[in-house]
Amino acid sequence: MSGKKYSEEHKILFYETDCTRRVTVGMLVNIMMLASQDQSNELGVTVKKVKGLGFGWVITQHLIEIKRMPQIYEKVNVITEAASYNRYFCYRDFWIKSEKGEELAKMHSVFVLMDQNKRKIARILPELIEPYSSEYTKKIERLPEPEKLSSDEQVRTKNYQVRFMDIDSNQHVNNVHYFDWMMDALPSNFLLNHSLKKMNIKYKQEVHYGDTVESRSYIDEKDQEIKTIHQIKTEQDLCCTASCEWLKNN
Repeated sequence: MSGKKYSEEHKILFYETDCTRRVTVGMLVNIMMLASQDQSNELGVTVKKVKGLGFGWVITQHLIEIKRMPQIYEKVNVITEAASYNRYFCYRDFWIKSEKGEELAKMHSVFVLMDQNKRKIARILPELIEPYSSEYTKKIERLPEPEKLSSDEQVRTKNYQVRFMDIDSNQHVNNVHYFDWMMDALPSNFLLNHSLKKMNIKYKQEVHYGDTVESRSYIDEKDQEIKTIHQIKTEQDLCCTASCEWLKNN
């Protein structure tokens, strides 16, 4: 048994793309998350309702696979399904397809419910999950961890100051900004000549307004395999890790 599926059309706008005229990975995730929010609104599980109960949804991990990045002004179909849940974790799937039905990208995401006062993970409330008709399971998914940076050798770093407009309604940095920080730490020549194919990103600690974050990246090219490994750190914490697989453009 699976949950209710939801789909909507989306036209790729110029501000969702970079100089290659392709969607950025951060905007790709934004587009998918918009479909998730639109489904929640349709089912009556609005942000206002969740906040009114003293909670907020927080993402802990994304697994992303990309066959082709959508291009500027392309029309795509965004599909999402709240597939399953247990006492503490919700699992949601996303797909982006072309007008002809070609699968361009897919994503598997893990959500938790955060108590806004205690800043701790809370048990999933029935009234917040039942409208999706998701399957209940006792199992906790054991998703792969992103690869780790093994040394400081050849690690590229960039620092960023967290701005007021980077903060979302949960009072911490919106998850999509992590993608921009990670990609921006890579050389422009690398980004122009490679296409992202897979990304495993895991969030560990919140980043707040006024923090200075350090984006650390490492490029590993061995035997036709091209990988990048990423960390987002504040002075106190390791906040986010990711590993990516790339293909060299023809």
